[in-house]
Amino acid sequence: MIAGVLIINMIIEHEMRKQTEKREVTTNKSATTDNTLRQSLPNPEPTIYAYDPITVHDRTAYLAGQIPKLEGNVMAYTGLVGATVSLEEAKQAGRICAQQALAWLNHSAGGLENVDRVLQLNCYVAHADGFDQSSDIADVVSGLLMETFGDAGRHSRSVIGARSLPRHSPVLIDLVVALRNPVASKSP
Repeated sequence: MIAGVLIINMIIEHEMRKQTEKREVTTNKSATTDNTLRQSLPNPEPTIYAYDPITVHDRTAYLAGQIPKLEGNVMAYTGLVGATVSLEEAKQAGRICAQQALAWLNHSAGGLENVDRVLQLNCYVAHADGFDQSSDIADVVSGLLMETFGDAGRHSRSVIGARSLPRHSPVLIDLVVALRNPVASKSP
């Protein structure tokens, strides 16, 4: 009987050691991924209008509409999807919007490691009559959020078609994100 207890204890210790090693590998991989991602993020592009691109209250970050801006406030794409903007270009525009959102979270919400969960994504697509693939564009954004944050990147979402968006953008996204820790107020 004592031998049986000793064997069970050895098995438990072995399993606990495996779990600890697995957590350490995951943490190291996550830290490497975070560093790689952080280095590849663009600088957050400020707005020229009278609003804050991100507002943090307690442990929630609200990101204003992000459009596909490149450095220097230059629009990467403009026009209507299904007319002057192809589906592939619109998907790339959505990816740029998501990268801008991540850049703002990294800059003003305590870093990407402070993101506890993406709660909601709204994806607006300015499109020509008859275009019905807006969800394909939103899927690119959702995919990048899940790739960045794993299960914490899963979210509810709405996809909304529009006749036009600010600065003739084909895509605009906004996010609501739960944070692990409150962040001291920081001006964009």
